[in-house]
Amino acid sequence: MKLKSLEYVTPGWSLDGLNLSETSLIVGRNAVGKSKTIEALNSLVSVILQTKEIAEHDNFFYKIIFSDNDTELTYSFACFQGNITLEQLIDHNENILIERNENSTIFFNDEINPPSNKLTINVRRDTKLYPQIEKIVNWAENSYGILFNQINMFPNGTNLFSTMSKGESIIPMFEKLNDDLKLKVQEELNALDYSIDEIKIVKIGDEKSDIRVLQINEKDVSTFLWEGLLSQGMQRTLYILVLLFYIVSQKKKTQTIVIDDFCEGLDYDRSIKLGKYLYKFCLENNIQLITTSNDSFLMDVVDLKYWNILQRKGDKVTAINIYNSPELFEDFEFTGLNNFDLFSSDFIARHKK
Repeated sequence: MKLKSLEYVTPGWSLDGLNLSETSLIVGRNAVGKSKTIEALNSLVSVILQTKEIAEHDNFFYKIIFSDNDTELTYSFACFQGNITLEQLIDHNENILIERNENSTIFFNDEINPPSNKLTINVRRDTKLYPQIEKIVNWAENSYGILFNQINMFPNGTNLFSTMSKGESIIPMFEKLNDDLKLKVQEELNALDYSIDEIKIVKIGDEKSDIRVLQINEKDVSTFLWEGLLSQGMQRTLYILVLLFYIVSQKKKTQTIVIDDFCEGLDYDRSIKLGKYLYKFCLENNIQLITTSNDSFLMDVVDLKYWNILQRKGDKVTAINIYNSPELFEDFEFTGLNNFDLFSSDFIARHKK
């Protein structure tokens, strides 16, 4: 399953018009809502997998279209003050599989009574009877990502970062890699001109300490660094590579990879190389890739057909893309300008007039 579109509403913020393909680059000015969009995807996974309980104060609405080859599933649900007030699942033939409101729930033609704070897909699963539900849950279980704005260093030295609602530390992820994959991480860092001689897990502190960190030894440098002291660009590159090879090690059919602030802190050469490597990895493994970035180097090499340009007016965010604004993108092609100019110039504003 792949995400085809996403609508999201929560008090003080809404997103509309986000259309996604096998590769999607989300761009926009600062504070327009790029990270909030990724957080909305993260919360979607949390609700589906129940890794985060719906709280009494929660209010939100989702409408998602999933695609799988020639089939589609449209799934909508709303929560008001911690209670599910709407839930609907429609297949590609427009059959209504789930129809739920505040008073009743029809589930595959049967009336049921799910808990008010649970989605129906959380409480009624059967791989043979309800394969549509399994596809949605399977998507959530096999989607990964890194929300770099949510990286936290805890007192015990654990660098926990969100991998699409699966809060995991870089240490156990790296630890699960076999020797060949650990070496592959090092080789790819070297291909990006980081000159790494060794990456290993070490304990720091006294004998009673349980703090473990990744130690990075650079070639021809007598001192070493651990991942928390790396430059922003190098640290993020390390985390992305560990995540990719962790996915390889799990031997599961990964559905989607989401990365916020991709290529932030990288120079031109490394930005282009890492971008091409990640895009090729996802293409070869049939993984949907969703990234946000304001990196001009990356924008200039990613085809505009994969762009979503976010614009914000008050608390409403809308996405401009080739699906809902084909004429704008067609006209821009004739300007001869770089991709980045579509984002940085007043072309969109003038085109609307």
